[in-house]
Amino acid sequence: MMAGAPQSKAMQGIMWMVLATIGYSINAGLVKQLSADLNTMEMVFWRSVFAILFLLPWLMRNFAEGAGAVKRQWKLFALRGLLTYAAMATTYFALANMPIAEVYALQFTNALFTILGAVLVLGERAGPKTWAACAVGFGGALIILRPGFEAVTIAAMAALASAVLYSATNVTIKILSRTEATTTITVFGNLIMLLISAIPILIDFRLPPLEAFPWIIALAVFTTAGQWCLAHAIGLADARVVWPFDFLRLPFTALIGWFFFAQLPDIWSWVGAVVIFGASYYVIRLEAGGRKG
Repeated sequence: MMAGAPQSKAMQGIMWMVLATIGYSINAGLVKQLSADLNTMEMVFWRSVFAILFLLPWLMRNFAEGAGAVKRQWKLFALRGLLTYAAMATTYFALANMPIAEVYALQFTNALFTILGAVLVLGERAGPKTWAACAVGFGGALIILRPGFEAVTIAAMAALASAVLYSATNVTIKILSRTEATTTITVFGNLIMLLISAIPILIDFRLPPLEAFPWIIALAVFTTAGQWCLAHAIGLADARVVWPFDFLRLPFTALIGWFFFAQLPDIWSWVGAVVIFGASYYVIRLEAGGRKG
């Protein structure tokens, strides 16, 4: 029984991570669709409005309990909301301006940025194997970007920035999940995001076209579901167990991009994504194994 419990949690974590990748992949297509009618800030704001409406029953039923959790760790909740808002804004900008599979290929660097952040900010140690793997992974990003051969666009830089921001977000989720329920983290993260995203919108407020609202509602549903599944997966199992399944976002988004928008990533994007993924997974295994690689 004792041996079976960790295995069961690992399988549950994998299942939730796969569901998260499906949610985020559909979300990418919805952002691409909405970008014809809304700018990045508007998409983030209206997504947050409908996400809160979607989560309102839980919010009303458990507000006191959730507010207590936020009061205990308000700095972490605020930081998580701010980081998620910035990560979402940069992701939406990238998705609106480049092939969606290429955005997610570049976002696979988030594991590498997490290691760098742990070394530079938290003072953790990294050995030569870890640094070599990080160098290989960032080389994969260069394969996708091909500076000197292709113009490095603002959208591509936004995709890399979103990887940095999401890696920081995942760290805060992992810390919060030690004491707080997944739903509490998701609901109050979205509530904080709504407050932050309203600031730029109030400067020049306008309602979206009526035909855009079904897409916005779908965006709120799939993004919120993806956030919840991701938070639950991270809370259930180690990163080295669930993270490899995040790679499914690449074929999923490539299929959506091809079917709905006639977009396919080129061969260099696939090669770079595999290099980044392989290096990232190697680093995660080194860190999880406790080796000073």
